[in-house]
Amino acid sequence: MRKRVTMGVVVLLALLGGAYLAVSYVLYDQLTDVAGSCDRHAANRPNDFVDRAGWWGTDFDYEAYFMPQYEEVRFPSRQDGLTIAAFYVEAAPDASTVILVHGLGGCKNAHEVLVPGGILWRHGFNVLLLDVRDVGESDMEDGRSAIGNEEYLDVLGAWDWLATVKGIPAERIGLLGNSLGAATALNAFRLEPRVAAVFVDSPFDNLPQIIEEELARNNYPLFLTQGGIWMARLVAGDNLLAYDPGDAVNASNGRPMYIIHGTADTRIDYHHSLQLRDRAAALGADNVTVQIVDGVNHIQMARDYPQEYETAVVNFFRATLK
Repeated sequence: MRKRVTMGVVVLLALLGGAYLAVSYVLYDQLTDVAGSCDRHAANRPNDFVDRAGWWGTDFDYEAYFMPQYEEVRFPSRQDGLTIAAFYVEAAPDASTVILVHGLGGCKNAHEVLVPGGILWRHGFNVLLLDVRDVGESDMEDGRSAIGNEEYLDVLGAWDWLATVKGIPAERIGLLGNSLGAATALNAFRLEPRVAAVFVDSPFDNLPQIIEEELARNNYPLFLTQGGIWMARLVAGDNLLAYDPGDAVNASNGRPMYIIHGTADTRIDYHHSLQLRDRAAALGADNVTVQIVDGVNHIQMARDYPQEYETAVVNFFRATLK
């Protein structure tokens, strides 16, 4: 009798464990699959683009940010075996240059990076807008987002290309990232101490916290958090907890950082930027500027307050890129 009970318990635990892993896989697959995520933006080009995803709407003057001449370029990621696609828009061969990093569901063709690119270009900056791996025209690795833990190597591949092929000095190359692209840019900034400056819109501070918040936003129980992390390891070999974007503050070593976030953000709560501000305050770091904007939703300051956004981003890079 005892053996039967023991066997029954073992079978029940095995079934529960199998069910947990199965549901965790479904969760992981749903939240990290980025294959085809650029399709809806693909018709956009730097010289002609609109919001094709319904994020900003039609009542915005996209044409004011068109960039008439651009190159389609490719370069290696810092991870061997991957080639990254990008748009390069040159204002002048010796101009300071900003790399723009898109978020989840975006790519180099998305309006939310093309608009900041157009702002910077018309103020005399070169801009490089890339597709991270598994997105758009860049190489496919596994079709899944690693939440910035691998994609930062693609950003640093862009940095290498600018430094070696275009001859841009390190002190004149900055990063700009939106949403998940903000986290990716922060990882690149942290792990490459020669990156001069970073400007991020709607970032998150740490991965365990944002994973739980993403589960809650999609109505998943929080006990699936660890299962999703395990699935990333098993399916794609990705360590989703490798880097916390907020650690960029600790590693900034005086390099300028600018963070903007709206209080009405429904995707990444603005408390993440407040936490980044608290990190800087705890360090006594005066190189980190945090601007909290009332009533603005996720990465929409450029839409809602275009002049204020333009002033912030242009003045920041003018002051920080030598």
